[in-house]
Amino acid sequence: MKKFLLVFFLTFTAAFTPIAAKYVVGVISPLSLAFLRFGMATLLLLAVFKYKNGNFSIDKKDRLLFIMLGLLVIPVNQFCFLVGVKLSVASHSGIMYACTPLIIYLISIRQKNEKFELKKLMTISLTIVGILIIFYENITAPKVPGVNYLLGDLLLFLAVASWSFYLAFSRSMTIKYGALKTQTISFMTGIILYIPIFLFDVKNLSFENVNAIVILGYLHLTVLVAFGSYFLYSYSTKVIRTSTLTTLTNTSPVITILFSWLLLNENLSYFFIIGAVITMTGVILTQMLKDENLIIQTEKQDMNEK
Repeated sequence: MKKFLLVFFLTFTAAFTPIAAKYVVGVISPLSLAFLRFGMATLLLLAVFKYKNGNFSIDKKDRLLFIMLGLLVIPVNQFCFLVGVKLSVASHSGIMYACTPLIIYLISIRQKNEKFELKKLMTISLTIVGILIIFYENITAPKVPGVNYLLGDLLLFLAVASWSFYLAFSRSMTIKYGALKTQTISFMTGIILYIPIFLFDVKNLSFENVNAIVILGYLHLTVLVAFGSYFLYSYSTKVIRTSTLTTLTNTSPVITILFSWLLLNENLSYFFIIGAVITMTGVILTQMLKDENLIIQTEKQDMNEK
């Protein structure tokens, strides 16, 4: 039952993040929202870090990497995500973020932590084709004042890329310093780097139209996602196989699409549906091949040990 609740929470939290963001950025400026969101999440992390009697000492050679991690996780990622959601639609964000495991896999190949295999080329190509179909519709769609789906989707893709790079490059620091310390220092660095952007945009910050739904959306983005989901995901990997967890949480984009249609009345065109199906197929097949190779390698290792 505990495992089911964990997977349920993580899946639905991820699924409703673009929807919550869409509600909130309609009322609060995206650039200011990023500071308010991660400012609160950073304070919560600091409280936990202090409770755990953590220290901030890191090796001098790692300082530059932590600056890069902070830059990726807040200024770059949040600018691209929140502005992208405002210009595009929540359902598109769900599909873009489904590509996170794929991008991390490609980064791992570059870092020589993974080996590229020719049979995976087809599955990766499927994902790229699906994204291109969604982009193609945005290029050919009639112009609507105040709406720029193409720019929005490009920013969402950059948000996914920056998040993937953050996850990939923070791995070594997590092993060295622990997950809590790595996340806390990265968030602190990121929020400090974001202060000039917030000061530039603060004139656009207004709470005049904030209602209960917007407040719930903000709490979802801040407490459940930026702060809570991180800890639960770290815990869940200890009690649930990573391959099983990844496979089950891959359903979140489907939930995002469904509730974007129900709650936000987003139009699900044939182009988008076809592109989304192709993209998800590519992501899932790539993950399945990766998990299959991991099982084979584990079996070989066990045989050698015997």
